[in-house]
Parts: sequence; structure tokens; C-alpha cells
Amino acid sequence: MYNKSVSDYFIPKSTSRLTAENLAASAAVYDGMLCTRACRISRLMFIVTTLVAADTTAPKVEFNRRPTPGSATGEAKIGDLTIPDETAVGEVVYKDIEPVEFAPGEELSFEHVTQAADASSAAGAGYYAFEVEDSPEEAANQTDMVASA
Repeated sequence: MYNKSVSDYFIPKSTSRLTAENLAASAAVYDGMLCTRACRISRLMFIVTTLVAADTTAPKVEFNRRPTPGSATGEAKIGDLTIPDETAVGEVVYKDIEPVEFAPGEELSFEHVTQAADASSAAGAGYYAFEVEDSPEEAANQTDMVASA
């Protein structure tokens, strides 16, 4: 059986996603991925690349579905993750969610909503990740798919 990869469904909105999210930075939208075909997201993840130190205010990241890329208008939160103190490098924090449908042209937005606070400056960093499932639909049946002449 052939399994499709995330890149069959989403493309990066920018190159920001290639650098780790610094969890000690101020809360803000980090980056996003643009949906290229109908699919469902069923698991949210954050892969830790810098230790989340002990006695840190636990950072929180959020995943949102945006109907229009780059615009928070109509945005819907699909889930969030709290990254616990002492989460080690290489650990993956995850949450299974009820599958959320994405249509072509929508954006999966990644947002850092609670800043880690720690005197040691080792408040953690890492990468957003997610699991995607096929949601088969003919391109002609999707309003945001336009066939070229």
C-alpha cells in the first residue's frame, strides 16, 4: 500500500518553518503550511530540539485552520499543545484530535501563544508537525480548485 507524505497535501508558506521555533520568544504567529488537496489532520505534534528547562512557565503552541492564507479572519483553532517542563531533546509532544478537514487553498497556521519564561535562557525550541490523512474528492467538486485551459 502506498502512503502519501505531508508534502502531497501541504507546502510551506515561507522558509521560516526551516528554523526551530524559540519557545522563549514572544507569543506570535510562527508560520504556516498551505493545503494543496483535500485532507484531514488527526494528530498535532511538536518535536523538541532544545531542552525545555525545569521551572519554566510551560510554553503553549496552537494550530489553526485559516480559510484564506495569511489572514486570521475566519480562523478556527484545531488544537494546542502545552510543552511540559524538562521535555528533552528528541521528544515529541503530541495530541490526537477529531480529524479536521482542510480544503485546497486553506492554511494550517502555527502559533506560539504562551511564552516560556526561564532564568536560564534554555526555555526550549522545536518544530511543529502533524499527521495528515487523505480525504478523497474530485478536484472538479472543490470550489477552490480551478482547472487551467
